[in-house]
Amino acid sequence: MGAAIAGYLADIGFNVDFAPVADVLTNPNNPVIGPRSFGSDPQLVGDMVAAQVKAMLEAGVLPCAKHFPGHGDTSEDSHTGAAVTQRTAQELATCEYVPFKKAIAAGCPMVMVGHIQTPQVNGDDLPASLSSQMIDGVLRGELGFEGVVVADSFEMGAVIQAFDAGEAAVRFIQAGGDLILLPLDLELAYQGVLSAVREGGYFTRAPGPERAAHLAGEGARRPAWALGLYQ
Repeated sequence: MGAAIAGYLADIGFNVDFAPVADVLTNPNNPVIGPRSFGSDPQLVGDMVAAQVKAMLEAGVLPCAKHFPGHGDTSEDSHTGAAVTQRTAQELATCEYVPFKKAIAAGCPMVMVGHIQTPQVNGDDLPASLSSQMIDGVLRGELGFEGVVVADSFEMGAVIQAFDAGEAAVRFIQAGGDLILLPLDLELAYQGVLSAVREGGYFTRAPGPERAAHLAGEGARRPAWALGLYQ
């Protein structure tokens, strides 16, 4: 499947696909993931995700595993509003994180972080996409991901109902994110980040030379160079 999808994408000029879905469908009443998931067994989902990652890379298309830390347990749809998982850190580690670990081990260069609240881990209602604990602490720290962290769409209800485009963009970068998708107001998001850089004190890792080095370093540029995507 990964080879087929990557094949027709490459044929029409695309070199990135925001897939595969790495969510484990543990909640039968989940309104948004459903058949997009490979199933309810984390090991099976992980094996399928890893296979798709490898096939897409071999075909010259960069995959992006999503939606970290896992959208399959929620009862809500983050497109329309807040989505919450009540999983504990241990439960997430033994289920939801498994496919992401396998995707990372397979060489996945990008991971998309979802707008999913994890109150049993964070102790607050901040979505994972804006949480340094989830991005820097768990995804990069515990899971060892060194690639590009992508935000799910910033025009989704889970974001715009609580933050304006500028604040959301700054919070995402503060949390350790790299690439923002579809801010509701691109100019406001851009100006928000620009102002934060000029004022200083917002980013522990500068979004200047050091941040650029991260984006063009081991986690991002090497797989793309190997695929010839910068040529």
